[in-house]
Amino acid sequence: MKELKKRITAIIIMALGIVALAGCGSGKEEEKSLIRVGTMPYYLGVPIEVIQDKGLDEKYGFSMEVVDFPSGGSMSEALGAGEWDIGPIGAGGMTAVSNYNAMLIADVEYEMDGAWIIARPDSDIVAAGSNLSDYPEVIGSTDTVKGKTVLGTVGNISHYMAIDYVSKFGLSIEDVEFLNMETSNVYTAFVSGQGDLACIGSPSAGLKLLAEGYVLVGGLKQQGNPQQDCMIVGEEFYKESYDECVKFMAAWLEACGYLNADQTYEEEMVTKFYTDHGRTDFTEKDVADECGWNTYNDMDNIFEKETGVWMKELVKCYVGAGAMDESVYQALETNIDTKVITDAIQLIKEAQGK
Repeated sequence: MKELKKRITAIIIMALGIVALAGCGSGKEEEKSLIRVGTMPYYLGVPIEVIQDKGLDEKYGFSMEVVDFPSGGSMSEALGAGEWDIGPIGAGGMTAVSNYNAMLIADVEYEMDGAWIIARPDSDIVAAGSNLSDYPEVIGSTDTVKGKTVLGTVGNISHYMAIDYVSKFGLSIEDVEFLNMETSNVYTAFVSGQGDLACIGSPSAGLKLLAEGYVLVGGLKQQGNPQQDCMIVGEEFYKESYDECVKFMAAWLEACGYLNADQTYEEEMVTKFYTDHGRTDFTEKDVADECGWNTYNDMDNIFEKETGVWMKELVKCYVGAGAMDESVYQALETNIDTKVITDAIQLIKEAQGK
């Protein structure tokens, strides 16, 4: 009887040991948190590819679910619906901050080109030539721009670009017809004959149009407002999962360092990211050009420029055009916070043993 009790006791102990080990294993899995990363299939999202390629998510102890969007407007709305936690976004970031109390924690690029306004070669806008001494690369005139149809996407970079472009000629967005469509449809619509001007946020589509004989008449850099996308964090995720924000941004900044250090690797990652996210509208040369124009913010250069300046100018433009309330600017002022970046850089240094 005693021997039987011993055997039963041993079996129970073994069973409890297995359960305990299983519990420890599942505990470790729980410690590796899931971060839902919103993005779009453009240059701003490429560091996500590097995080995966270099295993930086494993290094900093998180896993990613990447959530794709076609444009910043839909991406912002999805943040409000709680569909993602953190991610790079363009002009749509201003509505994410004002409507959903998101935090702007970093600018994505250090310098950037490739957001352009393009006209048909036989357009009277092109015939008008350069008339703005402060912006010699901007083509057109008040008379030739007024009343034209402009293709773009409301709430993203193309919309801002159009507002800023027409304002250079003393016009408002009401002086033109802004035809709203998804970013991916602008190129197709323009070459099919729609519109007089195409606001192109994708350098690949822009380069394709230029190669086909269309003419560059404006653009963010040409208009004196070179683009800087930003990193946005949802309100709840920022408050409840601050440490995960820091981990993600440590991985992000390290990924950006890899991209800045080696253009060949950058081109490889850009190509892979675009392909993996469904894009087919680019060539090898397009990628090389884009990588040559653009530089990411990494841990070494991110504080060389004040965070959020470009987004502030964007909102000022919308407010000045009567398309946005002053309260949006006030919300932006309140919700820019770079503490995550400071903490992320410290985490990187700790990982490097510094």
